[in-house]
Amino acid sequence: MSYFIRISCCMLLLLLFSCNSPQKSNEGWQKVFQNDEKGQVIFGEKSKLIDAVRLGYPVRIGWGSNRVEHVADAAFLTIFEGEEVFAQINTIVGQAPAIDNDSLKLRFRTQNHWTKISGTNGYATGFMTNYLKDTIVGGGTDRYTPTTWYVLYPAHQLDIQAKPLWRKESKNWEKWNQKNKQ
Repeated sequence: MSYFIRISCCMLLLLLFSCNSPQKSNEGWQKVFQNDEKGQVIFGEKSKLIDAVRLGYPVRIGWGSNRVEHVADAAFLTIFEGEEVFAQINTIVGQAPAIDNDSLKLRFRTQNHWTKISGTNGYATGFMTNYLKDTIVGGGTDRYTPTTWYVLYPAHQLDIQAKPLWRKESKNWEKWNQKNKQ
């Protein structure tokens, strides 16, 4: 009888060890790409970001300046020639840190709205408007800054290829098509 118990235990152990451990979930917000101010890759693969944009997944961008870090939803996304992604955030009410001795407050700039565009090539621009006077009051200059790109992956991802959205008549279609046939 002990022989059968040993065989059963061995079979149970083989079964347990042959089962794959659960894979880490890819659902939820994931950091997929990060570029430096020159557009060089710091983390991830730009192609995964491009695929996510083509599949319609929500994207967020993150950047930092002057001792602060910002993360915002991308409201408008552009893929240029299948190579670079540009994200524009929704206009926000401007804000500024106020440091009084040991106290830190974040205050609104009472008359200012602000927006930004960032690219995977390191390019960034933004501007501020005085919404009461409907005038530009700052920004509008080209900059180059690091950007971190996040994607919200759904719980049930489809196994479909992310194809370009531009027209086949575009001169860039053949360039993309040839590159992806290799």
